[in-house]
Amino acid sequence: MKYTLMNAEHEVLEFETDDRGKTNIVRLLDEFEYAPLLFCRHAQNIEMLNYDLISFLRSRTINSARNDARDIFAAAGVGDHIALSLRSLGLSLTDQYWYRPSGSGLKWKDVSCFDREFDTSFGEAILRRDYAALAKADPYTPDCTLGGISRKAWINIDGSPMLLKSEAGTSKFIEQSELLSARLTERLLEKNDYVRYTRCEFAGESYIACRGMVGSGEEFVPAQDILTMMGENHADTFKYISKDNELLQRFTRTLEDFGIENIKAYYAKLAAAFNLSLAGDCHLNNFGFIRDLKTMKLRAAPLFDRGRSFGSFGQPIENGRYSCAEYAIESTKTVFVMMLFHSTLVHKDWDFSWYDPKKLESFEDDIENMLSVCEDIPKQYIEMLKTAFQYQLDYINNTIK
Repeated sequence: MKYTLMNAEHEVLEFETDDRGKTNIVRLLDEFEYAPLLFCRHAQNIEMLNYDLISFLRSRTINSARNDARDIFAAAGVGDHIALSLRSLGLSLTDQYWYRPSGSGLKWKDVSCFDREFDTSFGEAILRRDYAALAKADPYTPDCTLGGISRKAWINIDGSPMLLKSEAGTSKFIEQSELLSARLTERLLEKNDYVRYTRCEFAGESYIACRGMVGSGEEFVPAQDILTMMGENHADTFKYISKDNELLQRFTRTLEDFGIENIKAYYAKLAAAFNLSLAGDCHLNNFGFIRDLKTMKLRAAPLFDRGRSFGSFGQPIENGRYSCAEYAIESTKTVFVMMLFHSTLVHKDWDFSWYDPKKLESFEDDIENMLSVCEDIPKQYIEMLKTAFQYQLDYINNTIK
């Protein structure tokens, strides 16, 4: 079947795909400048551009490793994650890309999840585990492009979409650690610098919830795409960028060419948030930039995805599984090895003019209060987290003196 890759109302390219997943570009269209940024490196090489398109299509899918993935595919009557994404036209709430079926006559105003109140029954059925209801739900939903292994979906709360997600397992520590990390960014940064996370109840279960960070006429561009454009395929986390001066300089120049301002302040905010929350998930798709489709300029995206912080690493301590908290009982040194392994470097020449350590006074009390309700972690671990947090705080304060 043939599709046109669209960016809102702009026609980017025409492609075709079959039931076995074989995909080929048919032709580039007049508005190719609205293609994803990483496509521009192969604009003159259709064979390599085709690989970019295949990678792009695969990235806009439900992860097959999700616990509920097979149930969703079976109920929706599709064979795999790509077929489901194609059926939902690749719609998302992180950008304006979508797949218009050949001859459909569909327009952006007919399908946009930004400019119309879309039916959230698909996402609600996923969260309720009412998979039989998926077959009857409106397929034009952003739920079929949500990556990651968490169970998640968009639902309507107070008149606008909110993303609800739940990590695998039943560990309260996983949820509380993410909320604690969100609390840290709320105390440390200005409102426009971060996505706000809260706890939300739906169908009798608890979820971490947030609003979208991208508006109509915008798209999120992960840091990974910028590095791929640069031909850098070895970086995997912000830590890797921050320790490589030559790569950091090239990365900075590239971003400045795209119109990014105050990039050194953004680096400082990333490093402070990652280090102080003892984050273990600062990979290159977990931070990035927002492109304005009118100006084509980029700006720093707010900090988001506060999961896998304060040592939770998404691993509940139950049924024989463990997190680094169990190791912490045996060795004080281990907790520092586990936490500081993920730490990023802080450079003196970054812009810390926004930074006020007084905003974090008594944050150890927040650690104590928010994690003491978790029966699935040892009390000793909370004390070690407080020590590790203070260690990181001292590191930042001493570095930028």
